[in-house]
Amino acid sequence: MSQKKVKIIGLKINSQQGILQSCELAFDAKNHLIAVKGAVGAGKTTLQKSLQLGTLGSDTLKDDKQLYGGIDEEIQLLDGSERIFIGCKSTDKGGLDFVLYQKGDDGKIVKNPVIDGVKCTPASYLKNLQTALTWRMDELMSENVVVQKKLLLELYKSELAKLGVVFDKKSDQYKESVLGRIELAENDRSQKEFERKTIGGFANQLESVGIDVDDEKTHPKRVDVSEGEKKKNALSYEIENIDKVGDQKLDEIKNRAGSIVNLLKSQNNVIESDNQKLESEFEKRKEQYSQNVHTLNGIKTDLKTLVDEKCFIDQEKDEVVGLLDSWFKNDGATCAPLAKLVEFNEKGQVITKSSEWKGSDDVLENLVKYEGVKSEFSAMLKAPKGDTKKLEADLEKVIEVLGAAKTVNKHCDMLDAFSAWRDANDLVMELRDEYASMLSSVDTGVEGLQIAVDKEESGKLDIYLTYDGTFDPGYFNNEGKTQRKLSSYSGTQKPMICLLLQNYLLNKLPKAMRYLWIDNVPIDNKTKMLLEKMGHDLDMTVIVNITGDFTKDGLTDGEILIEGGEVFFN
Repeated sequence: MSQKKVKIIGLKINSQQGILQSCELAFDAKNHLIAVKGAVGAGKTTLQKSLQLGTLGSDTLKDDKQLYGGIDEEIQLLDGSERIFIGCKSTDKGGLDFVLYQKGDDGKIVKNPVIDGVKCTPASYLKNLQTALTWRMDELMSENVVVQKKLLLELYKSELAKLGVVFDKKSDQYKESVLGRIELAENDRSQKEFERKTIGGFANQLESVGIDVDDEKTHPKRVDVSEGEKKKNALSYEIENIDKVGDQKLDEIKNRAGSIVNLLKSQNNVIESDNQKLESEFEKRKEQYSQNVHTLNGIKTDLKTLVDEKCFIDQEKDEVVGLLDSWFKNDGATCAPLAKLVEFNEKGQVITKSSEWKGSDDVLENLVKYEGVKSEFSAMLKAPKGDTKKLEADLEKVIEVLGAAKTVNKHCDMLDAFSAWRDANDLVMELRDEYASMLSSVDTGVEGLQIAVDKEESGKLDIYLTYDGTFDPGYFNNEGKTQRKLSSYSGTQKPMICLLLQNYLLNKLPKAMRYLWIDNVPIDNKTKMLLEKMGHDLDMTVIVNITGDFTKDGLTDGEILIEGGEVFFN
């Protein structure tokens, strides 16, 4: 479907604006080059602002308020075959009032008319007719890379959106997009940067203490200082409370001794229980032995009776008795030795010595412990109170060991902070590479025009346009078609590149004002002729300001002369 075009065919200024007097201009819809001529300060830029105000709206004066105070103008557009008017007046409150209307055959005004089946307001109607480049060519040609980058990304916003680049931070998709991820990664890196600055996590600082961030063999191992801290605190407390701690230690030794005594008493109970079992078994054996002796004596009496009755001879009797004595021999007739008990004095203290103990090893172990605790108690009683020299010496050693450990741990913290920052920085670089790849892959729509991305030392991306002069290598002094920065071209060459880009951007619109305004650019005859040819070939109207000394007699069709605020044209 062919594009519907909107042309500017008239401008009426009803009251003086800046230096510009009231005037009424008519524009030939077929003219592709409008040259506004005049000396410095004659009012060329003011006329351009007036045209911009009527076609762009209030955004015209975002950064330039000089036209405020008395605006009253009307611009006439040709939308296909329909004549559309946009009126702009200053309000009593210092603002601007825009009106979109048509005029009937009877001269009656119809506000906010229906255009292409849609009821339009001035803002909605004008916004859809032009691109961000229409009035902002100077930004794209700026030597300031930040200014150029901002407009460049705005111009290719739709192309980048197809690649997943979301610029609107309020969008639900922003966080998941590459810019959202870059922002999060940069915030995280900033936090890691602050943390490493706080602790000194820089490669050169680590190198000064013998740590190579890229050599794990030089990386220190973290030391657990919790036990050392406990010792230090305990010694410090003991030094500060030497007498109190001494009494506490004596009480603690007494308690340990009491615990050992209780263990020994429990072991005595076990020994006594075992002895009682031995004695009980002995009583049982004694009773059995008595019965055996009684039986044996009875047999001996019977044998003697048999000998008396001549049934046995004495020799046979003695043999039988000897044999019976052997059979009734009882080795258990005596009690097994009972185990010794641990002895205590009337104060409940153990008086049995470990060196004299012949019993179980478990009891011996507790006796040795008890004697050790007694010796410790005696030594503490004999030690002079209030003497902290040994404690202080011990504390000094603990503090020295702790200090060395904490130094190692600080180096570990420095290395951890550096590693965390480096990981965060690597992620930022990785995401920026991803973004740079997206930018480089964008089709600018102009043959020979490319989006270039350079990385600065800081890691930020320098985004700009390059062009190889394909349209006219001779004019652009680039016969070899080398990619050059847009900013490297001359002031008269840059508008030609912008014109090609504007053509591509406008071609994407279903309906457009095919215009490009050029200001503050030196225009020679060669450039003027090329602009006119390009305007014709691209079906685009270029409005340029040309500064110099001109006369009304030299004006040709399409040229406007401003002298002292007055407007002249053929």
